[in-house]
Amino acid sequence: MADNDIQASGASYHTLTVRDRLLNGLAHHQLVAVETLLKLLAKPMASLLTWLVIAIALTLPGALWMSIDNLQQLSSSFQSSGRITLYLSETASIQEGQDLSQRVLTLPNVRNTQYISADQALEEFQTSSGLSDALVMLTGNPLPAAILVEPPLGLAQHEIAELLKVLKRYQLVEETQLDLVWLERLQAILVLSERMVMVLGGLLALAILLVVGNTIRLSIAARVDEIQVIKLVGGTDAYIRKPFLYTGIWFGMIGGLMAWLFLIMLWAVLNGPVTQLATLYGTGFGLRPVSATAASTLILSGMVLGWLGAWWSVSRHLHEIEPQA
Repeated sequence: MADNDIQASGASYHTLTVRDRLLNGLAHHQLVAVETLLKLLAKPMASLLTWLVIAIALTLPGALWMSIDNLQQLSSSFQSSGRITLYLSETASIQEGQDLSQRVLTLPNVRNTQYISADQALEEFQTSSGLSDALVMLTGNPLPAAILVEPPLGLAQHEIAELLKVLKRYQLVEETQLDLVWLERLQAILVLSERMVMVLGGLLALAILLVVGNTIRLSIAARVDEIQVIKLVGGTDAYIRKPFLYTGIWFGMIGGLMAWLFLIMLWAVLNGPVTQLATLYGTGFGLRPVSATAASTLILSGMVLGWLGAWWSVSRHLHEIEPQA
């Protein structure tokens, strides 16, 4: 038989291009991903505990982060509605005080001003303090006239400090008052809370790694015979590792989705009482839900942690399984 006939009757050979190898690899990844997901969904109760642990571990730092985000919104709202009080000298007349109030209003970092005469200040103090009977015994009015200066929305603290320097230069101004101590304390609490979220998130991330790793270890132990057969016919560790890695990814992804649902439920439960409380204090503050960016970060974090936990477990136990001679 001629060589040409032998080549025609035998198997044909061709070299795979880089594109073909890439497409084949992607197709295999897709097949493995779908198969591992279907296996998890076929027995959801067996994986429910792992999903709940991951969801709770992601919900706790997510809830704290949502609280910090709303506290920052609240602190910004209080800062923007804060006022600077200018106490005028006793020699300043009502006309001079009103003129000064109009001049202050022309400053670039001032949104509104209000002049309060000494008599108006005494009347308001009598109404708010409930000491009207005792104040009648006073021979004179101890309260000075004042100008309330309201900065614009979102004015930074250093700009408020610059505004204070300008206001102190006016001749009729005896004293200025701006209470930023509580705001600085709130900012310090927020910074501390962010550090606590990072520490708690790190500990819970470690817990997710251990939970996923232990789950994958049990899955490997249940498939020892299958892994030995695959290795016996020439299967590589990368080929065997792939389904377990996708299992970890699905664990993290579904756990992240459940955590997102938990945070939405938490927001729905707390939004009404928080809005009602804010209304009683005369503010339009509303509890903000988890943003789409935060939800995506939550789910992506779960997927990464699930993959890392699976990779750690497979890398630790796969080399211990060898085919029987």
